[in-house]
Amino acid sequence: MYIVIAGGGLAGSALATELANKKHDVVVIDANKEACERLYASTGIVTINGNASEIENLKEAGIEKADLAIGALYLDVDNLTFALLARSLGVQRIIVKMRNPAYEEAYKMAGVTSIVDMISMIRTRVMTEIETKNMRVIAPIRDGEMQLVVFQVPASWPKEGVSVRELAKNKQFGHNYIVAGVFSAAGEKLYIPKGDDIIYPGDRIFMAADGATLKSVSDFLSDF
Repeated sequence: MYIVIAGGGLAGSALATELANKKHDVVVIDANKEACERLYASTGIVTINGNASEIENLKEAGIEKADLAIGALYLDVDNLTFALLARSLGVQRIIVKMRNPAYEEAYKMAGVTSIVDMISMIRTRVMTEIETKNMRVIAPIRDGEMQLVVFQVPASWPKEGVSVRELAKNKQFGHNYIVAGVFSAAGEKLYIPKGDDIIYPGDRIFMAADGATLKSVSDFLSDF
């Protein structure tokens, strides 16, 4: 995939590096010459030293053949301009980092296909960490509507274990969740559980759920 990223700061450079490691063709545009030189020297990623809000720089980066454009600039107004130009040059998929929610409608009107709401993501993650002390947040899902978390089954859990089906029937455990995986403490292996699979003390569970369900599950675990 050919990807053009506007912004070579912490977020942009980290994303560019990961994408390049996954064999995508990446070009980064940034107005800071030192940032461009540093990124190129450390990763070999092609960089364009210039303003990502200027159409000449976008064309130099090959925006017209890009499969994806990503706005990772600090200011929303700059990401908005970048998105508008990218769309006008034929880019079909555009992702932007949004700092101020007031820009959401403008981004949508500009043709942005995915908005990463930084404030909402941080707020949701922090609140989840605070309200569910026995869980660790791995990643937000659907713009923070749900969270992917991992937690360890308490040592006081029944020694004979509890089946996935039994947990699903327990109202205290919650309902609006998906058990994405279980890491077995005994077998030291990760597997996708089915209804009859048994979860034992010390196992680690990977779960996707909304905030209310995670709070319910956290309270359930605390009772052991």
